[in-house]
Amino acid sequence: MSNATQSRSQLWLETLLQALAQRPGGNAAGQQASARDWRLPTRRSEAWRFTDLHCLTRLDPTRLHTRTASPRWPEAFRQASSGQESPARLCLQLDSSGHWLGPQGEPPPWPRGLMPLPSGNITPGQVARTLMPSGPLPLGAALNGVTPGPSLGLQVSGPDPVHLDLGIRVEQSQAWLAPHVLLVLEPGARLCLSWHVAATARAAVAPMVEARLGPGAQLEEAAMTWGCPEAAFLGGSFVHQSPRSVYRRTSVTWGWGLSRDEPFIRQRQGQAETHLHSLAVARGQSLLDTHSTVYFDGPAGQLQQRHQALADDRGHSVFNGRVVVPRAAQETDASQLSRNLLLSTKARIDTKPQLEIVADNVQCTHGATVSCLQDDELFYLQSRGIGRDQASRLLQRGFCEEILQRLPQAALSWPPLRSLLETPTPDQP
Repeated sequence: MSNATQSRSQLWLETLLQALAQRPGGNAAGQQASARDWRLPTRRSEAWRFTDLHCLTRLDPTRLHTRTASPRWPEAFRQASSGQESPARLCLQLDSSGHWLGPQGEPPPWPRGLMPLPSGNITPGQVARTLMPSGPLPLGAALNGVTPGPSLGLQVSGPDPVHLDLGIRVEQSQAWLAPHVLLVLEPGARLCLSWHVAATARAAVAPMVEARLGPGAQLEEAAMTWGCPEAAFLGGSFVHQSPRSVYRRTSVTWGWGLSRDEPFIRQRQGQAETHLHSLAVARGQSLLDTHSTVYFDGPAGQLQQRHQALADDRGHSVFNGRVVVPRAAQETDASQLSRNLLLSTKARIDTKPQLEIVADNVQCTHGATVSCLQDDELFYLQSRGIGRDQASRLLQRGFCEEILQRLPQAALSWPPLRSLLETPTPDQP
């Protein structure tokens, strides 16, 4: 990156921080300090050498707003939120004032086992900084931390599972949204959190989830994010796991001009389970980037990670999965696999599973594959009367289904996800 480009990027960042400082709850002094303390990453950094931030910096900081549209909740979610079904499900949508409200715009009726935390106890980045004591926070988390609100803090208790669905939809250009969710799961608590994020205009969405899992707690997170070619997504999940806790995360993303997802999980004393599954569908000129880190601080921890990507047209998928196993993490059992489907000669896949192991009594594996659709599979379907285009789409759907089947069943009713999975009609004879 040239000096002139760096100067423009720094000027853009300073203008952005000044604009954010003018928002209600903004801190002008803190924003100015942030501008001096950090800069936008460049491609000279190993972690960013494939990532172009042009989609983000094309936003005009002087025109940013927080206007949102009501998500198009499927009927099943409306019934659950109105109490016609399970009382342990809560659906919330983010409005333009930074409030989390029900699908009809009503204040949320908190179900048993879910209690809001006082706003004074919520500070964006408080969990992330304990997990990453050295070095800067990821870009999405840093931008979230300097954006005033909205924050949602929840304490989860009791053995009965609670379902929380969060919806965000952006339809007006120049939107800037950085919602922050803090979850504190008491010992033995169970929560299923689903994100539904959509952007149909030039905008930036930078959500951050921070979670502390007590002993034996279980958190299942499902993130479904779809955007347009002019929209940017910068997300991150920072999870502190206690012994015997279980964290499952499934993410599906497509359509964004730029998407960078950065989950960071730390098993503080080991003896916990982490399951990470992600799917990136990069078509058009999408750049979908996933950087994950799982750190084991104690023995007998478990990890199962699978990242799948499909790249077509000029789409670009990037994956960097880092697993750190220090000497204290004996008897760690970790597996990591990156599977990729390349459908165009102009598309691109960059994948880097990464194991950093010091302990000597572990079972750790990793692998990566990049392949095209197989001619014998296409021929088999064509021999059954299915056209080549339809056969290709069926095989692509089968590839995606390996991850999609891990989503909560209700999530499959969202129209954008259904359109992504449309089953082609076989050619007529």
